[in-house]
Amino acid sequence: MLNQLKFKSECLFEEVSTAKGIIKLSIRFPEYDLEKYGSSFLNFEKLKYLFLQSDVNSRSLISNDVGELKTLRHLEILNFNYKEFPEWILKLSNLEQLVFRGNDIVSLPDSISRLTKLKSFRIENCGIKKLPESMFKMNQLIHLSLADNFNIESIDSNCLPVNLKELIVTPSNLSFKQKEIILKKRPNLKVIDCD
Repeated sequence: MLNQLKFKSECLFEEVSTAKGIIKLSIRFPEYDLEKYGSSFLNFEKLKYLFLQSDVNSRSLISNDVGELKTLRHLEILNFNYKEFPEWILKLSNLEQLVFRGNDIVSLPDSISRLTKLKSFRIENCGIKKLPESMFKMNQLIHLSLADNFNIESIDSNCLPVNLKELIVTPSNLSFKQKEIILKKRPNLKVIDCD
């Protein structure tokens, strides 16, 4: 049955009993609008890992109901063309890993610090210009990737979480001088770049 569902993931939204036991769900290039399934996402009562990838030309968005999945620990959202960071993600209080790649957002909300259990955050290939000051409150965050964010020209080290161990800034327009400033203030931080 799993092989059949793999080829037609819409069945997952129709088979409530099947959805209840699923822990890991990956939907790539859906030929249907995920938003229309809305509350059907709530049938995934045990879901811990969710991977959603859209075609770069798609205008489809993800249902706000995904924000009600309190069991979710790992979320990946690729190429959904969001213009603003989705508020529903901030409701995922148990989230530990977040990958948000290939979206058109230029900033993160100050309320990003509500994701208090987040350990790894990859915000890549977006239009991010700077980090919000509130990020320093994210005490659990140890890995931050800003790869392929070419609008970032500086990072205020005061915004970086105190327990951050690794910062990926490759490739970006962050100057060598900026990287030196970060390393001077945060000598134990591993900064990965092209240089």
